[in-house]
Amino acid sequence: MVRIILGFLFLFSTAFSMELKQFYKNMYMVRGVDAMPSPENMGFMSNAYAILTEEGWAMIDSLSTPEMSKEFYTELQKVKKVPVKYLIITHYHPDHWYGVSTFKELGATVIAHKNLNEFFKTPESKLTLELSNQRFGGIYKNVKLTQADVEITSPKDISIGKYSLSIIPMNPAHTNNDIVVLVKGENVFFVGNLVYLSRIPFAGDKGSSVKNWIKVLKDIQRMNPKVILGSHNELLDKKALEFTLGYLNYLRDAVKKLKEEGKSLDQIKEFINQSSPYKNFVTYQVFNDPNIYKIYNDLDLEDFE
Repeated sequence: MVRIILGFLFLFSTAFSMELKQFYKNMYMVRGVDAMPSPENMGFMSNAYAILTEEGWAMIDSLSTPEMSKEFYTELQKVKKVPVKYLIITHYHPDHWYGVSTFKELGATVIAHKNLNEFFKTPESKLTLELSNQRFGGIYKNVKLTQADVEITSPKDISIGKYSLSIIPMNPAHTNNDIVVLVKGENVFFVGNLVYLSRIPFAGDKGSSVKNWIKVLKDIQRMNPKVILGSHNELLDKKALEFTLGYLNYLRDAVKKLKEEGKSLDQIKEFINQSSPYKNFVTYQVFNDPNIYKIYNDLDLEDFE
């Protein structure tokens, strides 16, 4: 698991710059860089979001360090000086979870899947943090791993100001602790790392399930989202759902067919990497082989279901 989480982090060093943008009425975002964590970018490698309400801010994801989350909070306070009431974490990967302590100390109620809290309780969570800090130049030295106040295992609605938010578990998919957030009445979906456009998703986490991820994406399609907010793209729409579904369906079907033909894991990787229609997309070289490996092993487990 430690190796998987470290491998999830991205590719190149890019200088840090945070710009708060309003993308919808009363809704704001900061856009992370497509890059490997480094002292230069301070680990700013994913998006985070906030909704301004009469009662205060409702936030989705915390960024990857206290320094990042404090900068995000400072930018939000320039818009309006009101408290952060809720912080919702879409899953446990460092770029979504490691900045939580800032908002917890500010009095926010932290909401996440129960499995994130279960991971928090394990020695592996601390080891992952230590190894990440060593690998990426000490940028995580001030991170305080923080568990959620509210655990999600089934859909839960919360009201804040005029907004009603549905917090919906969608696991296992990208991880075993994925949740999405729907803004009711606006049909705006915050989907974490479940949806991408022109970018290969990472499906190699220990708790992931490509089989169920495909089902999750079809469920989201049936919800007919108007605006989709992922963690590593600009604003998305239904084309992103189609792209992500297309890639996961293609890869799972290809691995299954080749495995049934008696091909070895190495032979399957070689064949797919030569013929895949997705091989020129961003992060393919980093994530496709781990994705094949995970699907290959999961197919064995499905025989016992």
